[in-house]
Amino acid sequence: MEKKLMLIRVKNTFPILSLRKFLFEKKFSSHQNVNYFRGVFKDFEEARASAPSTKPIGYDNPVSSQMYKERAKKLHSTDYPVLFWMEKIKSEISRVFDFGGHFGIHYYAYEKLLNFDNIEKWTVCDVEHVCSEGRKIAKKEDDLKKLSFVTDMKLCKDYDLFLANGSIQYLEWELHEKLLELEKLPSYIIINITPLHPTTATITLNNIGTAFCPYYLRKESEFLQGMQSLGYELLDLWENDSKNCFIAFEPERSVSYYRGAIMKKM
Repeated sequence: MEKKLMLIRVKNTFPILSLRKFLFEKKFSSHQNVNYFRGVFKDFEEARASAPSTKPIGYDNPVSSQMYKERAKKLHSTDYPVLFWMEKIKSEISRVFDFGGHFGIHYYAYEKLLNFDNIEKWTVCDVEHVCSEGRKIAKKEDDLKKLSFVTDMKLCKDYDLFLANGSIQYLEWELHEKLLELEKLPSYIIINITPLHPTTATITLNNIGTAFCPYYLRKESEFLQGMQSLGYELLDLWENDSKNCFIAFEPERSVSYYRGAIMKKM
């Protein structure tokens, strides 16, 4: 224990820490197929301004629109809580608004296990390059009867389920505030693969491999209170323990697992 503490102290001395940060920044700026996080910022604008010039900002570019093809072909451990609850409430949902669903990842992955006969419409909301790619794939797969793509969340009208599967951390606005702008609130909300911190909120910068993205770790209690203020009851809260977010040199602001939750409008 004493040797471990001594090593930690040496690693955090000024010259060693400066070297570690320098080497990490080189990796952060250049590496592909990674999921790195670094920095603490006051807002998304400051996070974007800190990004290296080696990659674009955000998902709205041709290269990022090609990501996640493998996720549509097989399920991951993080998918099963969503599958469980969608099966449980299937008689109450016929219209799904898939916020940040990329090219339709969850539609293609989940239809392998769920009976989609009751689903009349599955709408993915994402950025333009991603939606364009999604329309191409859906046309090829002949899935345009149920699957559609939009870029504006305000088009979430008269939907039974709002699904945000690994997407709200890329938003600088609060979900409950944006939902207030809708004409009608969805009956159910499922959020999944979401970094919620027990004590603090942090905006950092994420290297997704193809681009840099501002990234928002929300304070768990504040996020849930915001949703409850709209009249949503929390039905379940789970851990995605195969996912973590370690912000370089910021262990107190990092999380060792992500969260998922389902809420019902009362």
